[in-house]
Formats: sequence, C-alpha cells, structure tokens
Amino acid sequence: MLPAVTMETEASHMLEAALEQMDDIIAGSKAAAVEFSSSMYDLGSPISTGPLQVVQLAEDLKLALELQPNQEDRDSLRAQLPSETAQALIAWLQTGAVSTPHA
Repeated sequence: MLPAVTMETEASHMLEAALEQMDDIIAGSKAAAVEFSSSMYDLGSPISTGPLQVVQLAEDLKLALELQPNQEDRDSLRAQLPSETAQALIAWLQTGAVSTPHA
C-alpha cells in the first residue's frame, strides 16, 4: 500500500494534468485531444484502471460536454468518437454490460 502522501501527490498531478488537458480540449485543440489520449497510457492500461478513475473520467467528460458553448460543438465531438466506443458506453450505462472485442 502506498503512503498517503504519495497517493495524494499522484492524485494531485493527475488532476492537474486532466484540468490542463480539459482546458485545451475545450479550446478546440485537436493536438490536446491526441496528447490526452497518449497520456492515458502513461497513467496505466485500461485493464489496471481503478473504479474511482473511471468515475472521475466520466465526470470529466460530463463537465467538458457541459462547457461546450453550443450543440453544434457537442455534435462535432460526438462525430469524432468511434461508433464502437459510443455503443459500448451506451450499453454499459443502460445495462451495466460491456461487450469485448473478439480476437
């Protein structure tokens, strides 16, 4: 188990990075979106993502969408999301089930 100070420092750095990336995303920077995606690999693979991190990511997404100035901007973001990702999120939110890709 990590000492509380280490966990707090790590959480603080993650929050700071997420807030900076959200600012860039909200400003419409595609480069920031790519950077955000690649930085997620630095935080760990999706397999090792903890439940609290998933909840925080969902909250961050909600906030980012709410801060979009108009529906056209939200629709533009939605169009960039792969349909498989959207379907997986919808299924998970509605039923709690997640389908995994078959190899």
